[in-house]
Amino acid sequence: MNLLSEQIQMYQLSRLLHDYHRDLYNHLEEHEIGPSLYAAPWFLTVFASQFPLGFVARVFDMIFLQGSEVMFKVALSLLGSHKPLILQHENLETIVDFIKNTLPNLGLVQMEKTISQVFEMDISKQLQAYEVEYHVLQEELIDSSPLSDNQRMDKLEKTNSSLRKQNLDLLEQLQVANGRIQSLEATVEKLLTSESKLKQAALALELERSALLQTVEELRRQVTAEPRGLEPDLTGPGPAGD
Repeated sequence: MNLLSEQIQMYQLSRLLHDYHRDLYNHLEEHEIGPSLYAAPWFLTVFASQFPLGFVARVFDMIFLQGSEVMFKVALSLLGSHKPLILQHENLETIVDFIKNTLPNLGLVQMEKTISQVFEMDISKQLQAYEVEYHVLQEELIDSSPLSDNQRMDKLEKTNSSLRKQNLDLLEQLQVANGRIQSLEATVEKLLTSESKLKQAALALELERSALLQTVEELRRQVTAEPRGLEPDLTGPGPAGD
């Protein structure tokens, strides 16, 4: 993901949050908390940097089905479902700490609820509109800027310095996420190997069972086909003559 794409995605998420959860959006804006403070790692690592591997695997499955807009749906669902708890926090540090460290600890019920909500949402048109809106706003900002060349240069340098630091932080999180993804892939590979061995063992047992049933049936036929012997004479010899 390049820097421009990341900025567009964060703008789109902010606008979606404004549309779907206005009170939460206002609360975050009041404390100057933009999506880049908490959601950038989610999008950069596809949630692998902070969320359980089982949940990450489900997100990957949904991305294969619906495309990258799944990440926006997941983010919206997570923020919306935790909204009452987020609104209880009243300063930047505790809000960001909650979203980064507490929110990702999903239980099975919460995970399934999030997955279900993702399949119910349709935000494709909004994403397209907000991407266009972002570019228009950027063009207007450049055209109307009253800053001198030196002021623009200073501002750009400060912005670039901040972005470099943010990129280093994100790179570190990406490396951690890649490690977790590799671990997940290794686990999946082991499970597939185990599954294959179990299938082979089950097939061998089924063949052995069939062979035993065939042997039993053959023995039954042999027992049935054997002729019965003569009945023993239980009367004994007759009395001898005089």
